Amino acid sequence: MILFLLWLLQDLLTVLFGGVMQIPELFLLGIVYRLLKDEDEERVWAIWTAFGGGLLWDLRWVGIPGFFTLGYVVVVMLVLWIWSIIPLQGRTGFVVFLVLESSQLIPPLLPVLILGGDTGGGFFLMEQLYALPALLLCLWFYSQRMKADAAGGL
Repeated sequence: MILFLLWLLQDLLTVLFGGVMQIPELFLLGIVYRLLKDEDEERVWAIWTAFGGGLLWDLRWVGIPGFFTLGYVVVVMLVLWIWSIIPLQGRTGFVVFLVLESSQLIPPLLPVLILGGDTGGGFFLMEQLYALPALLLCLWFYSQRMKADAAGGL
């Protein structure tokens, strides 16, 4: 439900500020945060959620089905792979920040990688700056959860 609300918030912000500023990928950030937070073995939900959300985004804004869908699924698969090879002791705040940041870097660069052309450096930089508060909030929530888990384990 939270992911659906994040998708709607991202869509609403895109409608309100379209053309003026780039909106961070809040929906994808929510998926990645939940992947890092949950320790369950069954994570296929993330791939299908990213696929569905990306497809809706493509149909709503891009008009080319599969464009951002590819980016969303690639990010989820990359996060699943990276998170599985990092040992528990290596999952520091900096590593978590880098994994969360990957959800904000790859989708905006995907059109450039596929179609070529300019990244629109100013828009890209501003999108990263606008995403920073959401990234830091997710990092803070993650660190609070780790502290609670560590205190509960003692």
